[in-house]
Amino acid sequence: MKKSERGREVFYTIAWSKFYRYDKWDAMKVLPELAGILMLAQEAPQGDPECLLVFGCWREGLRIGLKNLMDPLMPKHDHVRANLQGRRLLYKYTVVDSSPADMQDVMYWLIKNYVPELNSITHFTDSKRYMNIYVREMDLRADEVVERIPGIGL
Repeated sequence: MKKSERGREVFYTIAWSKFYRYDKWDAMKVLPELAGILMLAQEAPQGDPECLLVFGCWREGLRIGLKNLMDPLMPKHDHVRANLQGRRLLYKYTVVDSSPADMQDVMYWLIKNYVPELNSITHFTDSKRYMNIYVREMDLRADEVVERIPGIGL
């Protein structure tokens, strides 16, 4: 992730992985043990996947965060799991390694712009550090495993 501040405005650039079909065993091989944001989506017959949930994993990292979200022994996420049951799920991730407040700002922007079915912008706020938040999303190429965010621009 790249961040640049100008007065009371912040500009983030994030690099998304490709979408992966959700399988609990494969996800444990794919996801890094780094802090970041997961986007769960529903596979669409045609067109882009429909965003269902934006989920931040700071302390536990992406791998354990998704495992805990989908684990039936974790009652904290029962409502979310019930809504995901029976759907053809996809996921993608981006690493956010700067601070929990930066993750909160990026998640706020993503939830506001994608309007996921299982997130509510009325129950999620930004960090209140900036007047305006801007996020540029990039996609990693299929063969990339490391972010290659340009040094110029957002």
